[in-house]
Amino acid sequence: MKPHRCPSRLLAIALGGASMFGTGCGNLFMPKHKVLVDAISAPDAPKPSGVSYRLVAKRSVVSQTSAQISVVKACIDAALSGQGMFEAPPNAPSDLFIEVAFGQDVAARVDPAARETFLQLSARSNPERSMDRATGPELWDVRVAVLGISGRMETAMPLLSSVAATYVGTNTHMETKVEVPQNSPTIAAVRENALKALDTRNAAPPPPPASTPPPAGPPPSAPPTAATPPPQT
Repeated sequence: MKPHRCPSRLLAIALGGASMFGTGCGNLFMPKHKVLVDAISAPDAPKPSGVSYRLVAKRSVVSQTSAQISVVKACIDAALSGQGMFEAPPNAPSDLFIEVAFGQDVAARVDPAARETFLQLSARSNPERSMDRATGPELWDVRVAVLGISGRMETAMPLLSSVAATYVGTNTHMETKVEVPQNSPTIAAVRENALKALDTRNAAPPPPPASTPPPAGPPPSAPPTAATPPPQT
């Protein structure tokens, strides 16, 4: 898959209307997204709030394009921020490591109405304050999916990130279908904050080039010597 245009523009059509999900004309009053949610949580795990996290990509998504990954990350960051969580600074350990998986069923044989686009977040604690991997047990796992996406996978990420963040640290006991209004202010906030983050990242000036030693100049000239007097006759 070739990288697309500016990542922030991939979200510009997100939540653009019922046609993205193939919603018919029968439901004119309050069109809703139908999202499948499957969430589990450790018995003693509190609802996360005020904790730092670091996102790590599951191996299955490492091959995705950088544009896709940047859009997904921006949406997840915006959604988790709305739940009182924050991304750990690069030089500080995080309280949680959150493994991220996402994808879309693109097989030609699949009925478009049954095509699934999903996002999964799985969190582990980090009691040893490691900088690069989780050292504790799994605290919670939430998988959300929506069927019938007719456009790019990224357009569903504000919706999926918002719903996933709402269900972190909870237990649904089984896969549950929830209905989310298309005009949900929570989803709109995730979308807008993700767009701002992507635009800020794209507008940042490139880092200065690495410094190089100045070019070597001509070798220093030899010190002047006294002229030899002419011979006397």
